[in-house]
Amino acid sequence: MIAAVILAGGSGLRMQSELRKQYLELDGIPVIGHTLMAFDRCFAIDRMVLVLPSEDIPQIGRTVLNRLVLEHDIEIVAGGQRRQDSVCNGLTFLGNEAETVLIHDGVRPFVRQSLIRSCLQGVAATGACIPAIPATDTLKRVDEDNTIVGTLDRQGIQCAQTPQTFDTALIRRAHRLARQNRYSVTDDASVAELAGERVTVIPGDSDNIKVTHPPDLALARAILARWQEERGGR
Repeated sequence: MIAAVILAGGSGLRMQSELRKQYLELDGIPVIGHTLMAFDRCFAIDRMVLVLPSEDIPQIGRTVLNRLVLEHDIEIVAGGQRRQDSVCNGLTFLGNEAETVLIHDGVRPFVRQSLIRSCLQGVAATGACIPAIPATDTLKRVDEDNTIVGTLDRQGIQCAQTPQTFDTALIRRAHRLARQNRYSVTDDASVAELAGERVTVIPGDSDNIKVTHPPDLALARAILARWQEERGGR
């Protein structure tokens, strides 16, 4: 069984909006709605788990799910204080049925079917697979006084995306170890790395943006308009 755990537990403070970023609308549909529809179109996925702030759960049916036509039943679980806590809650909720899990940021609404398929092919071969794109900016290391203390060699540096895809037992073990050692991480590949697991990378997609800051919403609207135009032209 293949499951998708979609994380939408963020507060949205960086978006500078009273509405959480996952509920901001793109063409009349919340960002998280576009993400759910993308995974719903993947017939290889058997279960979809949506991780939300606990206080949002009573209203989510009216505000999001009732507005969507989906083939999958969306199972909802409360998130935790940190991203990794939310992932653990989602994995616990899944139980032992799913052999493979895709863990995806709910505010990445432009995940293509081809990328999901590539992640599933990658995890079947290695047990842990993530999409990433090469870094294009020059990367600086800065100290607490905002003074540059070094320039990173961009060669071999890649920017991680989601869905990050794992053998479920592997990532569950890795998260358990992270809790025991009080590791604090920002993605699941880091959890697996700290557990000594080999994580492979496949080419990501520049359209697979994370809607986090106000300019991201304008970019998301432009990407959606282009996708709609491309679909209309076929």
